[in-house]
Amino acid sequence: MTINKEKNGDALTVTIAGALDIKTAPELSAALEGELDDVNEVYFDMKECDYTSSAGLRVILGTYQVMEEKDGKMALRNVNKPFMDILEVTGFLDFLDVEE
Repeated sequence: MTINKEKNGDALTVTIAGALDIKTAPELSAALEGELDDVNEVYFDMKECDYTSSAGLRVILGTYQVMEEKDGKMALRNVNKPFMDILEVTGFLDFLDVEE
């Protein structure tokens, strides 16, 4: 998995390439540590991420909760079909914003 982060003002875009699973979720969690303190918007670009396990969903959920607590925004962008299917089956589409 590859993680790229880009800050633009109070917005953070995190691009994830590869599988987000039990082995790589801690890497994403570590990459986000301290980054959420001074942003009000977080966008995950999932174009190159075609799989997530529950461990990856936990990191996404944790980020969502941090943003909710500070009245911020979190959204997923460029979600491909396999990843979208996982979000649908797990019920994450009930509360997550997904942008094209």
